[in-house]
Amino acid sequence: MPTIALPLLVFLIAACALIVHVARYWRPSACASSVAATVLLVSATRNASTDAFEFFGLSFAMQPLARDFLLAAMALSGILAIATCFGESRRTLGFLFWSWIVWAIALLVNDFVVGVFTWAAGLATMVLAMEPRRVQRVGGAAYYLVLIIIASAMLLLGHRFVQLYPLTPDQTSLIELSILFLTWGLGLLLGIVPFLVWLGPMADESPLPILAVLLGLGQPIGFWLLYQLIGQYPRLIELSNLLAILGYGGIAAIVVGSALASLERRAGRLMSFAALYALGFVLLDLSRGTLDGMTNAVLEIFARAVGLTLMAASITIARTVQNRWVNPVAVVVFIFGALNLAGIAPGIALATRWNLLLELEATDARLFYLAMASTIGVLIGTARFVMQWLAQFEPMPRRATEYNPLPLSGKPLPLLTRARAGVQRRVTAFGICLARRVPPPVRRIARGIAREWRAVAGTALLVALALFLLYYNAMPNIWAEHALEATQQLPFLR
Repeated sequence: MPTIALPLLVFLIAACALIVHVARYWRPSACASSVAATVLLVSATRNASTDAFEFFGLSFAMQPLARDFLLAAMALSGILAIATCFGESRRTLGFLFWSWIVWAIALLVNDFVVGVFTWAAGLATMVLAMEPRRVQRVGGAAYYLVLIIIASAMLLLGHRFVQLYPLTPDQTSLIELSILFLTWGLGLLLGIVPFLVWLGPMADESPLPILAVLLGLGQPIGFWLLYQLIGQYPRLIELSNLLAILGYGGIAAIVVGSALASLERRAGRLMSFAALYALGFVLLDLSRGTLDGMTNAVLEIFARAVGLTLMAASITIARTVQNRWVNPVAVVVFIFGALNLAGIAPGIALATRWNLLLELEATDARLFYLAMASTIGVLIGTARFVMQWLAQFEPMPRRATEYNPLPLSGKPLPLLTRARAGVQRRVTAFGICLARRVPPPVRRIARGIAREWRAVAGTALLVALALFLLYYNAMPNIWAEHALEATQQLPFLR
């Protein structure tokens, strides 16, 4: 495949989002368009050009780490879109791709202000996919939309203060004010303690695929913008306690996220609080201020996104395709995703988490035992939800597949209806003639697949997700080396 220019990549994302949004009304077209969009966007991102270009005075370039993040984002968003196709309501299908039009710009542009605007625009787009449940009261979606506006203003104020510092180097208070507004803005959008008031209500009103994309893929863009700003103004770390703030925020997120997750039986809130728990380890890795810490943070972010995707996809498929063999497979995939999110799945997730825990044990044993004990909270919440899920599962009655014509009325049928019925009779007769030439065992299997095609496709997708997780965790050294190489090429770390 030829090299794809960056403007063409953004155009392809917009075109795929539009096609998927229009094709959502008919399930076969929605599934086909989601699969085609996923394959096309992953291939286009993989072959995107690394050449920088200028547009209205702004510089755009594809960094290796940004490419890896976009590859993961396109693949995981496509998986969630395919899982959404199994349901009767596919209103939110296009929103899984709409936000990436502006989020891709946030990852490509070399300007903090434009990055903040595009990041906030993508988060606001995800709010449009939420489903408010309160008629006369403000819900989680409205809370989050207001906080997006407030947090964006705080981030821009922090950027302005750090811009003014080189003009008056003796005014170190400008750096302190910049760190204050930057941490407030990022804390509001990331849901870090104590800014997590919106996290639970927003989870109640968000479809699970939307929630997984927002938390697993949308939130980490804020870290990219922050470290891009640090690369332009290294004084942010040298003259402030930013790393200490990240460390304290990580410890609080781990403890509070684990405690809240242990009390939840609702899927959305469980995913949100477990994601908050995993976000705490990302903050602790970043607080180390080293290349190894940055590499581990990248791996933690990817493991967090994969875990949320598996949890959301398994619940979505199990709720829409209730079948005697789909539900056990969905439960297993959900548990795999929860263990990966908790950092105890054997493989790269466990290796990354254990590397951080060993460093905590060497510096402060109390933090080590606190992080280990907090893992139990996520496991308790997962076990409570799985037990409730299994207890409430009841197979739906099998739908009748035979043709039951309506009783004839005195009025003649329209011409179009009679023509369509004639075509259906001829197609059915042709199918019967072909079926007589097929062996009976093959005929029974084909009838079963035709009757339960959603169950077969859903099971295949769940099995593919489980195999991918096993493949992902089976080669920790390869993923760690790749993350290290991509991180070393970041401009602000050179």
